[in-house]
Amino acid sequence: MEPIVNVPEPPSNIPSDVSDENDIVTIKLKIKLFLFNHWRGLFCFLVPLILIPVHFTIPTEKYQWCAYTLVLMALFWVTECIPLPVTSIMPIVIFPMSGIMNTTMTCKCYINDTIIMFLGSMFLAYAVEQSGLHKRLALCAVRTIGYSHYKLLFAMSFITMFISMWITNTAAATMMVPINFALLQVFEKENILKIYEIGPDGDNIASDITTCYFCASTFSATIGGIGTLVGTATNLVFKGLFNKMYPDAPEYLSFPKFSAFAIPLMLILEILMYLNMLIIYFGFLRPNSAAFRSSKITPEGVEAAKKSVDEEWKKLGRITFWEIIVIILFSLAILLFFSRSPEIFLGWGDQIVQIFHLADRKFALDSSAVTLVCFLMLVVPSTTQFIEYFKTKDTTNQPSGSIPSVLNWHLMDEIMPYSFMFLLGGGFALSEAAKKEYSDLNGKIGQLLKNLSSLPNFLIIFLIIIFTTFVTNFASNVAVCNVITPIAMQLAKEINVNPLWYNIAVGFTSSFCFMLPVGTPGNLVVQSAANIPTVKMIKAGLAPSLATVIVTWIFVCFWAPLIWPDLHMLPPWL
Repeated sequence: MEPIVNVPEPPSNIPSDVSDENDIVTIKLKIKLFLFNHWRGLFCFLVPLILIPVHFTIPTEKYQWCAYTLVLMALFWVTECIPLPVTSIMPIVIFPMSGIMNTTMTCKCYINDTIIMFLGSMFLAYAVEQSGLHKRLALCAVRTIGYSHYKLLFAMSFITMFISMWITNTAAATMMVPINFALLQVFEKENILKIYEIGPDGDNIASDITTCYFCASTFSATIGGIGTLVGTATNLVFKGLFNKMYPDAPEYLSFPKFSAFAIPLMLILEILMYLNMLIIYFGFLRPNSAAFRSSKITPEGVEAAKKSVDEEWKKLGRITFWEIIVIILFSLAILLFFSRSPEIFLGWGDQIVQIFHLADRKFALDSSAVTLVCFLMLVVPSTTQFIEYFKTKDTTNQPSGSIPSVLNWHLMDEIMPYSFMFLLGGGFALSEAAKKEYSDLNGKIGQLLKNLSSLPNFLIIFLIIIFTTFVTNFASNVAVCNVITPIAMQLAKEINVNPLWYNIAVGFTSSFCFMLPVGTPGNLVVQSAANIPTVKMIKAGLAPSLATVIVTWIFVCFWAPLIWPDLHMLPPWL
């Protein structure tokens, strides 16, 4: 028999309302914790229901289903309540069920020339990374330019910009993280600077100098990405959207013309960003400031930095056969891109059209060239080990095993972001479905935007650039480009402006995220690596963001018409 336990009763002097108040606090806390932990699930459940009023007629029209899909995907893309690629496959479900496009047509949007071009550019980038060529270029630039803060920041910024023209922005920014840390640690040992300082909560946060170097790296990667078609996925997105919406238009966004517009813009933006960093963090033009005094490096510090870089350079050794082959094949890809259909002479793509008497001038595109080079990278050996088979007569000492290729497929396959194919394809599916022959959502949007026709064209471009710059700081650049570009091109069509003009304005601007880490992975990489507070990143990126808006507006309004003279007229293909 169990003993009887006397359980004490609660004190009678505690008022009942106090107990009720504690229950209310507990419930509020539970609600807060539930919303904090499960807001994504709630968002996924509630938003599709809240958007039901988009279907304001019975039966629902096709353009309403298309608008519903567009708004739903835009909200999911911006909030990232589910992974971006998962959001991007919604059209495969919604469009066939709503009668907009059949499954075959929808799925074709997820594999095309632009997406193959994206994959090819990633293959080229991974070949550079696997060979270590990008690190050799960075160290070579530092050794050549010098070791003062001005020279080091210049070397870091401009080599990152150059590399980012050919590989992804995230890879270029990530590459500079260990190099930045190596140099800053040398200066810290010499008591020239501190990498970290104590934050308000007692944690180590990046100092101003650290913030300067790391933000300059990711900003340079972002700016460099606009220099070539393969520099960032956003470039391929707005080119692909234009080709999808206007397939009969000439190839305005060819590799040579794209770079003829983008490279001058890229260089000016990079110079302005570099000067901004010098003024804010190193006291340039402010000789009496504390920043100017703290930016001086002693001769001992210069010597220590030089020693550190020389040690890293010695570890690399002589340039390898692998790196040489990468340079050759990469140069071949660039040559093929520029010479396919340059319009200043008969390119190899034009010759194919002439030889086979083809009516389609776009019969051979850049994806063919990049696929050829990637194929060669996957089969050409990365070493000269195969020569050893012929050098020696001793069969017992013959090399064994297979020889790795210039691009190692297995290493690349483990980290290749194939999910980006769905992100690109989702945007193309939306663009295709909005056409007149499917849902005519573009026409409906155009009717709403006709009220802007009274505004000057230059002012509309300015407003588009401001709006896109603001939004792209809060959401994925590719997602922003996918959503805003088709709307901007439809606006241009309704007010009798060449759609290419607004396509360029949105396309380039959607890459420019300088203030918030969520806008682009490169910002997240450097923020997490150096523990940079968001407030400090906003401070570093505010002036570059303003400069980007103004300079891009000037270039789009005045430089673009020189590259594309058709911008000032209504083209026949429209």
